[in-house]
Amino acid sequence: MWMAWDRYRKTGRGQNVKVDFYSGMPTMFSVKKYSDALEALRVERGVGGHFQHNLASIDSANHKATFKKADGSITDVDYTVLHVTPPMGPLEFLKGSPISDAAGWVNVDQATLRHVNPEFGNIFALGDCSSLPTSKTAAAITAQGPVLAENLFSVMDTGNIGTATYDGYTSCPVCHYFCRSLQPESLIPA
Repeated sequence: MWMAWDRYRKTGRGQNVKVDFYSGMPTMFSVKKYSDALEALRVERGVGGHFQHNLASIDSANHKATFKKADGSITDVDYTVLHVTPPMGPLEFLKGSPISDAAGWVNVDQATLRHVNPEFGNIFALGDCSSLPTSKTAAAITAQGPVLAENLFSVMDTGNIGTATYDGYTSCPVCHYFCRSLQPESLIPA
């Protein structure tokens, strides 16, 4: 969205383009510091914000997107260009398996990334399959990867978990880049 918004302005088409952001989430992003910065950008740039709107269907022939709102009502939206990220969730083969939590994610300790059940102590997980309460982004796994590696190798070498801990870091790299490059530094939390 931000790349398109920026391109429309740089090519002189910005005054003829209306950009809207629809999300099933209640905020711009799941991490408050980034959500606050993105919300400020959205408002400043005149981008429409439509939260708790889940995409229900697309009528591509008529350029209409249908959204189901949090209250259960339906709204149809005309569009010219539509960029969609489908809903994400745990993989079917994990849901209901002994290694997953009630939501279907691999149930790991939030600090060590090792399975919480000692019976599955040889299982470690990060990223998209893990139960970590963080965004499923490449930025998050760049912080998770070294923790998993140190702890996994420690278990393999010594039988004991290592000292590495995941601190919950996550980010949206594209959002982070555009927030930093297009906004005053005082608005962007480090």
